Amino acid sequence: MLELTSARLQMRESTADDLPALLDIYMSNPDFVEQNEGSEGDPGRYDLDRWLRDWHILQMMPGSHRLGCYLQSSGTPIGIVDFLEENEDDGYPWLGTLIVHRDYQRQGFGTEIFHCLATHFRQQMGWTALRAGVRTQNERGLAFLQHLGFRVLEEKSGRFSGGIQPFFIMEIAL
Repeated sequence: MLELTSARLQMRESTADDLPALLDIYMSNPDFVEQNEGSEGDPGRYDLDRWLRDWHILQMMPGSHRLGCYLQSSGTPIGIVDFLEENEDDGYPWLGTLIVHRDYQRQGFGTEIFHCLATHFRQQMGWTALRAGVRTQNERGLAFLQHLGFRVLEEKSGRFSGGIQPFFIMEIAL
């Protein structure tokens, strides 16, 4: 089980018991949820049952990880990060979701999470690059990835909960 520590945070693989608290983090970002979730014709529709289903699917995918990010001082869950060790389409490791609870944003936690992960990826996994995808309409996500040092490789289109949408494939050297 993967466990990482940074200056203010402890990160660890999520378990089924962690999921209700982690869902609260996810749902604290309604614009992101609306862009990425939806069912029965209702954009943004998401609940614990769907969260559990998605987590179980993630557990069956080799090399997929979901970490919960917790304040060291109190154990309060404040972030979620997903990553894939190797994307079968291109052979690269990919950063999936990196999301911080709305109440803890703009305090450097997202950057701290990423730098801790990047150090682990480089030193323990031997990775030299990491990729990520972000929808072109997700201005906050794009700005955050650029802040971290990701650069756009190409623009593509793909099927998302809102239909076919353009997205950027981005990469950072580790």
